[in-house]
Amino acid sequence: MAKIAIYNLTTTTKAGGVETFVWGIARGLAKQGHEVHIYGGKSNDNFPETNGVTVFTYPYLNREVIPFVGSRLRKFIERLSFAFFAISPLIKRSYDVIYIHKSFDLPAALFIRLRTGARVFFHSHGTEFFPGFGSLVRRVDKFFSCSQFNAASVEKRAGISPVVIYNGVDTDFFKPSEPDENLVKQYSPHGEKILITVCRLVGWKGVQYAIAALPEILTKHRVKYLIIGDGEFRKSLERLAQELKVDGDVVFLGKITNKDMPRYYRLASVAVYPSVADETFGISIAEAMSCGVPVVATRVGGIPEVLSDDAGVLIPPRDEHAICSAVDALLSDSSLAVSTGKNGRQQCLDNFSWNTVIDRFNKEAQISG
Repeated sequence: MAKIAIYNLTTTTKAGGVETFVWGIARGLAKQGHEVHIYGGKSNDNFPETNGVTVFTYPYLNREVIPFVGSRLRKFIERLSFAFFAISPLIKRSYDVIYIHKSFDLPAALFIRLRTGARVFFHSHGTEFFPGFGSLVRRVDKFFSCSQFNAASVEKRAGISPVVIYNGVDTDFFKPSEPDENLVKQYSPHGEKILITVCRLVGWKGVQYAIAALPEILTKHRVKYLIIGDGEFRKSLERLAQELKVDGDVVFLGKITNKDMPRYYRLASVAVYPSVADETFGISIAEAMSCGVPVVATRVGGIPEVLSDDAGVLIPPRDEHAICSAVDALLSDSSLAVSTGKNGRQQCLDNFSWNTVIDRFNKEAQISG
């Protein structure tokens, strides 16, 4: 068995696709008998159950206090400040594998390999390139990517093709079940159909197009639209709902803890993901699918790899009329909604369950200590 350090600052400070993946693969590897340590930033937030994973946290300089000199440079400085505190313990504890998930951590990981001989694994979840990225990434021992779309983007930049290992979903936790009666009473007291979006509230997530589709949707169906997540774009979205006079039909729930998310997915008749950017995967899309919720999402980036045509409805980005048509089709045809939800669930079981992801990782990583 191997001694593995999974090194990613935000694992213990934020919630998102990368963070979900780190926790999931860490638990899976620990369950198989590997000694797994997570290295993350110091945070007052309680992080999830560790399940045999040891967690070390260290101080860092939050990017928000760094003068704006470009978003990527701020992230790089933040990561370097974290490395200043974390590298020494990493070297002293001597690992077989240093497993990183952000390109900005490549210099730190390669320095640790130079000092200890540890193998370096890099798992790309995005396209945060910088000068010298190609040269650095060619030196890692194993190079993974979260989707074929992301792998193609990386290959175009670095000239090498990573092995695709998709993000994972806990299909035993995110599974179909009857809606929570309390949530039904709260959000669907008169039989309203529930639409749901779970994402960070930033412009490129496209939630503004879903809100813009609501007036047309409401002419055909009684719905309540739940938006879960927070971010700097929230106030703009709230203003848009007011301007369109649908603010009474939209509920901004802010952040919901991961342990409560299945209750909200199971409440939903349709999950809507109207991203306008090239997302590399879409973990919340997979979570909704795993709960058996029919999904409407845009055909951008890696989303079509997550949501095949029979497991959801793929539409063009920036098109509120397409959102309305897709939602209307699912709300008007219960058999279509049921079959779409079942297909989505099966796609998650076949491709994104943690057992599948860990098996793929073990095959490619070849770690035995």
